[in-house]
Amino acid sequence: MDGPGFHVEIGTLESASAGIEESVADQKGSALSHLDRAESVYGHAGLHKSMENFCDRWSEGIDILTKDAKAIGDVLGKVAQAYQAADRGVAGRLTTDPGKSVVDG
Repeated sequence: MDGPGFHVEIGTLESASAGIEESVADQKGSALSHLDRAESVYGHAGLHKSMENFCDRWSEGIDILTKDAKAIGDVLGKVAQAYQAADRGVAGRLTTDPGKSVVDG
């Protein structure tokens, strides 16, 4: 879609939205909880506590990023739909090519 001073690749918006959605779905299956094992696995209480703290904090951060990414992906999808609706609305009003007289002289 083109307008005064801008160009929008609707397919690119749709691809970005789908890619973000896929990344969010992939992340849901990648929990860090499986890394936090019993203290005996690490052989040291301090190392175990550090790993536990890392997994908890990193999981919280990933949850925040995933939530934000999902919101961005949703918005990109809605923007693409809005541009497509505008294109369809304008296309119905054009009965001739407005550039034809300029090109053909």
